[in-house]
Amino acid sequence: MWSSNSNNKSFLSSWTGHDCCHWRGVSCNHETGHVTKLDLQCPSDDPLDPIPPSKLNSSLVQLHHLKHLDLSMNNFDESPIPDFIGSLANLKYLNLSNAGFRGIIPHTLGKLSRLRYLDLSSNDRLQANNLHWLSGMTSLHHLDLSGVNLSNVSHWLHDINMLPSLLVLKLSYAQLQAGGIHDTTLLHHLNFTSLRVLDLFGNYDLNITLPQWLFNLTSLVYLDLSNCALHGKLPVTIGNLSSLRFLSLSYNSFDGMIPESLGNLGSLERLYLSKNTLNGSIPESLCNLTNLVYFDLSSNQVQGRIPTSIGNLRNLQYLDLSRNTISGGIPESFGNLTLLQYFSASGGNNLNGKLPETIGNLVHLRVLDLSKNMMHGKLPESFGNLRQLQQFRMPGNGITGKLPESAGKLSSLWELDLSKNNINGTLPKGMGNLCKLQTLDFTSNSISGGIDDLIDGLSKCRENKDGSASESSEGLKTLRLGNNKLNGTVPEKIGQLSKLSVLHLSSNSLMGVLTESHFANLTNLAYLDFSYNSLQLNVSENWKPPFNCKTIRMCSCRVGPTFPTWVKTQTQLGDLCLSDAGISGNIPAWFWNLSSTPQYLLNLSNNNLEGRLPTSLKNYFFSLIDMSSNKFEGPLPELDPIALFVIDLTSNSFTGSIPSYFADATYIQVFSLADNHVNGSIPSFFCNLTTLRLFDVSNNDMSGELPTCWNLASALEIIDLSDNNFTGKIPGGLMSFTNLRSLHLRNNGFSGDLPLSLKMANKLVTLDIGENKLSGSIPTWFGESLSSLIVLRLRSNLFQGIIPEQLSRLSSLQILDLAHNNLSGCIPHSFGDFKAMVVTNHNEWWSLLSIFSEVFSPYSVWGSVPDSFAYSESLLISAKGLQMEYSKILSLVTSMDLSNNKLSCELPEELTKLHGLHFLNLSHNLFNGKIPQSINDMEQLESLDFQRTICLVPFLQACLL
Repeated sequence: MWSSNSNNKSFLSSWTGHDCCHWRGVSCNHETGHVTKLDLQCPSDDPLDPIPPSKLNSSLVQLHHLKHLDLSMNNFDESPIPDFIGSLANLKYLNLSNAGFRGIIPHTLGKLSRLRYLDLSSNDRLQANNLHWLSGMTSLHHLDLSGVNLSNVSHWLHDINMLPSLLVLKLSYAQLQAGGIHDTTLLHHLNFTSLRVLDLFGNYDLNITLPQWLFNLTSLVYLDLSNCALHGKLPVTIGNLSSLRFLSLSYNSFDGMIPESLGNLGSLERLYLSKNTLNGSIPESLCNLTNLVYFDLSSNQVQGRIPTSIGNLRNLQYLDLSRNTISGGIPESFGNLTLLQYFSASGGNNLNGKLPETIGNLVHLRVLDLSKNMMHGKLPESFGNLRQLQQFRMPGNGITGKLPESAGKLSSLWELDLSKNNINGTLPKGMGNLCKLQTLDFTSNSISGGIDDLIDGLSKCRENKDGSASESSEGLKTLRLGNNKLNGTVPEKIGQLSKLSVLHLSSNSLMGVLTESHFANLTNLAYLDFSYNSLQLNVSENWKPPFNCKTIRMCSCRVGPTFPTWVKTQTQLGDLCLSDAGISGNIPAWFWNLSSTPQYLLNLSNNNLEGRLPTSLKNYFFSLIDMSSNKFEGPLPELDPIALFVIDLTSNSFTGSIPSYFADATYIQVFSLADNHVNGSIPSFFCNLTTLRLFDVSNNDMSGELPTCWNLASALEIIDLSDNNFTGKIPGGLMSFTNLRSLHLRNNGFSGDLPLSLKMANKLVTLDIGENKLSGSIPTWFGESLSSLIVLRLRSNLFQGIIPEQLSRLSSLQILDLAHNNLSGCIPHSFGDFKAMVVTNHNEWWSLLSIFSEVFSPYSVWGSVPDSFAYSESLLISAKGLQMEYSKILSLVTSMDLSNNKLSCELPEELTKLHGLHFLNLSHNLFNGKIPQSINDMEQLESLDFQRTICLVPFLQACLL
């Protein structure tokens, strides 16, 4: 009848003797002795141990009185369902699910007119060409064809409509087609109106709006239409399904507002509306669903406030409002949801206000996630009541004040993330008692004080009172306290946190010496960041760390004086920063054979490293390489450009031309070779590097004309070609980048007129094209098209004509240098309108422009490392008879230099309104008339120069001859 090769003999061990009624899985009628039930379900004891193949014998047809047959979870080795099963005329229950059948469902099953339960689900290779055979199963209550391929069945719904007794219909992942589902006859001739369960989950090809006949199924208790490519608006008639307890419409494309009629579903216990494009606000009527236990509205476009009446949902245990645009505060009535275990409103929402004090009523809460909102104020002291809380995530908000002392009572907590807030004060002492804590993240706050109590407490968590190891504590795995105001020393006991995988303490005010004891038991450490503190590493020359990290960042830590030999043991390194680490001498040869990682971030900048880099570093797939501010010499090394995002070799002594392999650096964002001895011209392939955002080859020996092929799709924001020997015209393409913020071309040999395409660079903040041979007049459209300019430097060129009065429309202009040209005419009276030269306080942001680059590294905590590459604006300003270079305080400087031209007329009175001006140079011109007396009111002036200017002055003290 049925045979199995199963290694598990326990099932068949009872199949001995002639009385089969005593065999396991066999049931008989007590009076007649006929076999009425075969329950031969064969689940595997071990999911990793597959069930051996079985066979079904045709002798089964001799069981004429069989009513129940269960062969589920066997392995029939992709054989077809036998036709003879249709001969078991008395069958009421047939379960062939998950049994490895394949092929076409035999139509002979339609002879089973007494069948009430049919389950053919989870036979992945089973299919049907039609469902006409269902018409013979007039008694069928339960039909499950989930996972059966019904893609060729065009009138599946019409055939199912022939089953008037149907109570349960499950067709999930059946590859249903939309044909026939909108049959209008169903509205008037719907037979299966007693249906209680309808599950069509995962039929991606339906791609329809909700059919109206669906809302006549008023007996439905369970409806799952998720992941069916449904679209359109949710109709008001959905409120007709008043018996529903379970409704899932997730993972579709429904739009429009949530209908108020959903509030009529008073029996609803679970409501899933996630992953749609629903908009509007949360209807007040939903707060009438007092039986609701589970509500998921995540990943929609819902806006407005959380209704105050949400407090009516006193049975709610799960609430997910994440990834919407909900605003307003969390109402005080939220505290009525005393059974709530999970609440998330993270990502994309704009919740504001304070967390209500009533949050402490949610004593069953296990997960609270309010990431990336606009919440502010202090955390309420009632937080200590949440003794069941396991995950508390609130990064990227505006939480202020000290952490409540009650936070140390959250004894169930295993993840606490309050990064990127404005929390101040010291860490509560009780934090060290949170022995279930695995992740602690306070990155980017203003927390001060030491971390001794925290580390001391957590280091004892894995000890029992007798000093033995405790099994109740997993141990801290992630500790992130970077970018705060922590001070004091790093306690040695941090080396006892043996489960620690991520240790991030960068950008604080920690000080002192790190010894081998600080790392003694950190055998699991993969990410280490002590950067930007005042720390010194003091370990023996032959120290072998207990860890093998993927990321080590010790930027600005004193690691030198020589290159650390312990790095040799870190064979998994994918991210290393030893910038400003006091290291001198050559990089040892073994370093370049250290890692074979697929991608690598390397920063050794701001040291005293010297010598030549290896000719080829192609075995590394650098995402970032920063060797700037050292003493390297020789030709530029050959790199693999495929993964290169950032290369910074500034301030060394590299020689030679730019290698051709950079043509394949199609993801590069930052390219800086400034302050070297690089020669040759700029290769034309740079025109095609459309991801490039910063291009700096200033202060080199480069020459030739610039390429003319620049791509308008370029992302370039900063271009610095100053202090080279470039010649020819400035190509129009170079001046037309719409993202351009800073352009430095000074001290070259550029000639000709300014291209008209400069108009397109409307985000330009700095334009320095001084010390060239440019000619023509100053364009009048500067004042209209370049409205963001703060620096305009045209010094030492061949510009002629008058100064256009339209320049005064540059309301942000702080530095104007038109000296050493052939300009004539008058200073426009409108020059008194330079607003940024009138005020005495100025922004400090623009002189340090930053490029934020997403550098990918699989060895980082984040995977994609957002890093900021600061470009410091540097400008020569003539003042007090000297040319001085300003960089760090450039944003505080205001200057106007019109010297060495042929300007004439009287000085306009309006010029003296520029009370914020620090430097004014009008020397070597042809001015006449009187110097306005009000010039004495310009109290910010540090330098005023009228040398060799014709002055008719009643008060010579104002004219510095």
